Amino acid sequence: MTTTEQHPFIRLLGGVCYITVLFYLFHLFFPSDMIILISSILAAILLGSTLFFVSTFSRIIVIILVTVGGFCFYVEGTPLDDALLGFGRNINLLSLFLLIPLIGTFMSIAGYLSLLKEQVQKRQKEGGASHPYRLSFLLTILIGVLLNFGSMPIVKKIVEGSFSSYQDQKLTLTIMRAFGFCIFWSPYFVNVGIVLVLFDLSWFEIGGYGFAMGLVYIVVCLLMFKQISFPNDPIIEKELQFDESVDSGRSLMPLFSFSLVLIVLSFSLDILLEVNMLTIVCVLALVLPFFWAIIAKSLSDYLLAVSEQVQSSFFRLKNEIAVFISAGFFSVAIAETEIGAYGSAFLYEASFGSVFILSYLLIAFAILLAQIGVHPVIIVSGIGSTLTPSTFGVSSEYLALVMIIAWALATQLSPFSGQVLMASRLINKSTGVIVKQNVRFIAILSILLTAIVYCFHLFGWV
Repeated sequence: MTTTEQHPFIRLLGGVCYITVLFYLFHLFFPSDMIILISSILAAILLGSTLFFVSTFSRIIVIILVTVGGFCFYVEGTPLDDALLGFGRNINLLSLFLLIPLIGTFMSIAGYLSLLKEQVQKRQKEGGASHPYRLSFLLTILIGVLLNFGSMPIVKKIVEGSFSSYQDQKLTLTIMRAFGFCIFWSPYFVNVGIVLVLFDLSWFEIGGYGFAMGLVYIVVCLLMFKQISFPNDPIIEKELQFDESVDSGRSLMPLFSFSLVLIVLSFSLDILLEVNMLTIVCVLALVLPFFWAIIAKSLSDYLLAVSEQVQSSFFRLKNEIAVFISAGFFSVAIAETEIGAYGSAFLYEASFGSVFILSYLLIAFAILLAQIGVHPVIIVSGIGSTLTPSTFGVSSEYLALVMIIAWALATQLSPFSGQVLMASRLINKSTGVIVKQNVRFIAILSILLTAIVYCFHLFGWV
C-alpha cells in the first residue's frame, strides 16, 4: 500500500464512500428526501476530493461534465436542492463497485479461492491434460461472473502454479477475453445495472438475450484464438513445486454452495420484489457474506478484511468515483433541457432512419471515445438518458442491449479500461500491446453483434 493510500484523510474518505452508499440503500427501502439529499451531498464531496488524485485528463473530463451540467441547471432555473441531487444519480453504480468486492473478500478469507487453486493443482499433479488456455478461459467465465475483473489475477495465479508450460502474454489475453463474456449478461456488472435503471427494465427482460450474445462472443473467441500472436512471447518452461502439506482432498462444495445460494437469491428476489436487480445484488453482497462468515466461523477475519477494504476504497476507486458521479450529474442536467430531443433527432438523421445504422453508430461512437479515455459510463449515461426508443421505432430492451454491446466492446479495446489495465499489469507491458491484439477481434464482433441484436428486433423479440 502506498504512502498516499495510507494517509488518514484518504482512509476517512473510504469510510465516506460506504456511508454514502448505505444512505442511498436506506433511502430505497425507507424513502426520505433528507437522506437522499445527504447522500448526494456526500457524493459531491467525494467527487471534489478525487480531483486531487486523478490524472490531468480525468480531471479535465470531470470539470467539463460538471460545468456543462451546472450550466444546464442554471439555464433551466433548477432549484439548488434538485441540482445537488444530480450528484447522487449514479450512487447506485458506485454501490456495485464498493459492495460486490465484498463477495470476493469473503471467498478469499473463507479459503474458497485457495481451495479452487488446490483442486486445479491436484488434477495437474495426477497427470491431467495440459491445457492452460482452455482452463484459464473456463475458470474466468465461471468466477468472473461474481468477482468482476478481480478474477483475472486470481485465474492467472492459479494457472501459473498449475502448469509448467505456457506463453504468458497469450495466456493473459485469453483470460481478458474470457472475462468479456460476463459483461454481456451478469447482473453483478455495472453496465448491466445501469441499463436496467436507465430503461426501467428487469434483468429477465434482457438477461437471456445478453447471455445469447455472450455465447456468440465465446465462439468468436475460440475461432480467433489461433490468431493471437505477440511479437515477443516465449514459452515459459518451469518445474512445478506442489506443496505436499496441503490437503488436496478438500471438497469444493463450500464454494459451490455459497455461489449457488447467491445466484439463486439474486434471481428469485428479482422476481419476487419490486426493486431492480442492481439494488438486490448490492444488498446481497452486503448481507450474505456477513451471515455466511458467521456460519463458517470466520467472522472476525472477514470483518478485519472488510475494514481494510473500506479504508482503501477511495484511493482504489478514485477514477470510478470521479467519472461515475460527474457522468450522473451531467446526464440529469441534460435530461432537464431539450438537448435530448435534439440529440435523438440528430442521430435519427445521421442513421437515415435505419435502426441497424443507428445501432452501429452508437457502438462505434462508444468504442472511438473510449480510445481517448472517455469512459463508457459517460456515453451510456449521457446518450441513454436522452434517447427516446419510440423515436427510432425500437423498444427499451433493444436500446439496452445495444448499450451493453457498446460498453462490452469499448472496454475490451480501450487502453483506459479496468480489464485492459489489469492485463497490462499482469504481463508488465504497455496497454497498447493488448489493444493492438484486439483491434480485429473487436471489429468483427461490432458488426456481428450489431447484426444479431438487429435480428432480435426484426423478429419482434425485443
